[in-house]
Amino acid sequence: MLVPPNKRHTGPHASLVSQTNIHRKGLVRIMHGRWSVCHACRGLTRRFLNRRWATKAVAAVFHEVGKPFELREIPLPEKLNEGELLVRMEVATICGSDLHTVSGKRQEPMPLVLGHEGVGVIERVGSDIFSGNRPRHRGWKLREGDRVTFSVADSCGLCPECTLHKLPQKCVSLMKYGHARISEGTGLNGTYATHILLRPGTHAVKLPSKLSSRICAPANCALATVVNALDMARLPRYGSNKSAVVQGVGLLGIYAVAWLRKRVGMDTVFCLDTQPERLKTAERFGGVPLLVTENEEDYLERSRTIREMYPRGVDVAVEMTGAKHVIHEGVQLLRNGGHYSFTGMVHPDSQLSSLTGETIIRKCLTIRGVHNYTPWNLEEAVKFLDEFREELPLESVLSPTSYKLSEINEAFAEAQTGSYCRVVVSCQDVS
Repeated sequence: MLVPPNKRHTGPHASLVSQTNIHRKGLVRIMHGRWSVCHACRGLTRRFLNRRWATKAVAAVFHEVGKPFELREIPLPEKLNEGELLVRMEVATICGSDLHTVSGKRQEPMPLVLGHEGVGVIERVGSDIFSGNRPRHRGWKLREGDRVTFSVADSCGLCPECTLHKLPQKCVSLMKYGHARISEGTGLNGTYATHILLRPGTHAVKLPSKLSSRICAPANCALATVVNALDMARLPRYGSNKSAVVQGVGLLGIYAVAWLRKRVGMDTVFCLDTQPERLKTAERFGGVPLLVTENEEDYLERSRTIREMYPRGVDVAVEMTGAKHVIHEGVQLLRNGGHYSFTGMVHPDSQLSSLTGETIIRKCLTIRGVHNYTPWNLEEAVKFLDEFREELPLESVLSPTSYKLSEINEAFAEAQTGSYCRVVVSCQDVS
């Protein structure tokens, strides 16, 4: 039986062992870094020395548009540098950006291991202090065996973007998981694999035990981005701040509805989308669904519906469709002094010819562009899931079953149908 992690070590070399060198399962690590035998836990330590870590990972490699994924073995590093984390992936979810890469709408360096959303368990913690790497920020809080989610990008923590501007997602040496060539580093740069190697500048958050890995998998992309887009400190400081319009209710939009209703405390959140099924899901999260069609009369009816409840206009609008033509409607629905968050139009075809400077000035609007998020946004996203896990139907946005990693091509085919906001992949199942 393993010694509880809080049991104090009483072996003859106890004076050599610091608190950080006590293994979470009660084993003892001597200063030179190797596991040793002591009188207090002799049998346990010997048992650990006989344990064998996996030497290879299995990853789904994407080569080019039109070709299926290839399952490939990739050697795991024998030694981790200071601050690195080797994470054994449990689940991953398929984001829309990956669908765009596979279909050719988005260009990425190939071949690569795609995937940036997911949850895993820390298998090894880097401790080579002579590697030249800077220590991991708050790394002392993370231990082997912790279940974590992590930021989608790695940043240096030293450049002006990371320090002065508080925009680590715009770091001058940014590396994004799921978007790096397989020849970069160990190659374990994406979540569609049994393992991923997290770099020292990647923020990792330990997950509460009551949250399932499936529910948490999209948190490090969609939900954390929503938390940034609707940062309460940036929303209107004056006025009721009780109403909003969310344009587009994919997963980003659905999470936006939940955040505005539950965290911000808004009374009414109108949801605009072209797909009835998505609107039904958004309604379960507290939204008021309004179907968007190309009919001009429907456009006027949507405006009348919203203005009947809020004659002066809504406090906040959120663009999450990626379509530039929705901006005109969003501006018209906002009250004077309203807040407009742009999140979806991350592509070149987004010139805003319908929006004039005069409109922005005369309505005293605040328009904020949001791309990705910061580490503290990810922390808030996890807290939000934990706080409202019993009130929100969080499983409803996921595929009811998880695909094996070996079924990654079938999983992408399912994701392309749009039946679910996220299709789940079980990363350890490669049979």
